[in-house]
Amino acid sequence: MRRLGRNRARGPSEDARSRPCNTREMRPAIAAICQRLLQNRANELSLDLIGEAIGTEMITAGEIEELFNSLERAGRRIGADTSNVRKNLGIVLTEARRLRVARNDVPDVAAIASASKLTPGEVRAALLYASVLGQGK
Repeated sequence: MRRLGRNRARGPSEDARSRPCNTREMRPAIAAICQRLLQNRANELSLDLIGEAIGTEMITAGEIEELFNSLERAGRRIGADTSNVRKNLGIVLTEARRLRVARNDVPDVAAIASASKLTPGEVRAALLYASVLGQGK
């Protein structure tokens, strides 16, 4: 579970809760993903669910952080995995490294999914998990 940053102990403001996905910097595709995730009324959103919502959309590490922050402003918590994200992470990273060497290029989600026999959503969830783990450093 992500740790909340400073000044969040008081909770999100009413304005932030009413329009958490409408930031000037957020691409429309990411704002749409955010809105879809907020339609789920659960207080905690799993990385699996977020990965499935992102699907094959190209998203940067900065946009992932922005998405997480927007969801938290809306009062949602980013939760732990609900399936095999930890197990899949090793598979995803191994295949990504193998493909990178073989192609001399950074593989996309679809290539990793095909090589690993995982769905694109499972690959995204594993990559999100890696991103969350990296934030703890």
